[in-house]
Amino acid sequence: MPKFSIKSKKTFEIVLGLVFFLFCLSIAFYLSTLLVKTDVEVENLSSPEFELYFLSLSKSKLESESQSRSEDFQGIGAGGYVWENDDYYHVVSSVYANKNDASLVQNSIKLNQNLDSEIFSVKFESITINGTFSSEEGTVLNKALNAIYDYYKKLYDIAISLDTNVYNDISARLAVNNAHNNFTLVRDDFQTLFASSKVQEINLISSLLNEGFDQSKLLLSDTRVSANQTYSSHIKYRYTNLLGIYYKFIENIKN
Repeated sequence: MPKFSIKSKKTFEIVLGLVFFLFCLSIAFYLSTLLVKTDVEVENLSSPEFELYFLSLSKSKLESESQSRSEDFQGIGAGGYVWENDDYYHVVSSVYANKNDASLVQNSIKLNQNLDSEIFSVKFESITINGTFSSEEGTVLNKALNAIYDYYKKLYDIAISLDTNVYNDISARLAVNNAHNNFTLVRDDFQTLFASSKVQEINLISSLLNEGFDQSKLLLSDTRVSANQTYSSHIKYRYTNLLGIYYKFIENIKN
């Protein structure tokens, strides 16, 4: 074979190999872009708006009088948290997500314990946090905004399960421990990402989570507010208190 033919063949093989290498490199780069998830930014996160129904067993113009009466109700399983509404201090038995449930309990305590009560509603308005956040920050911030309401719902379910004997005292305590751990995880994640923030709204959320955490620890350690308070009453008291903290947070962040 002539020398120039051998040289041409080798040159062609080299070029072909180089083209194939570049082709493989392009395919690899394209596949890598499919596997890498692009971080998506989110803006202006909002908390949910919701309305809850409070079952009041007693009310007074004097806070001290309602506080005194609350201990008697705590002995029969009512939460006994004192909530101010329309210039009255109400001794709250429990808080319900829908009015029908509150009405059913109202009728039951009238029939079985001959106690008069009333229902009042409280609207928890939505608040918006303005800003641009990474997807991770957005996820953590969204959980933080929902943390108190989600915690209330979990504790409410535990109290109902305890009152209806679905849970005994031990299983209720285990469920409370699990709910506490979930809330703590949300709080810790928030503190990790936003600890150095100088934004007022972010700092108010941080304070909200810290106050909620303090109440959660008191429930976890079963630090009751009166000597004759039942465990069911203690759970109801703490979740009503959590809602009170959240309500004040909404007022502060809107002002």
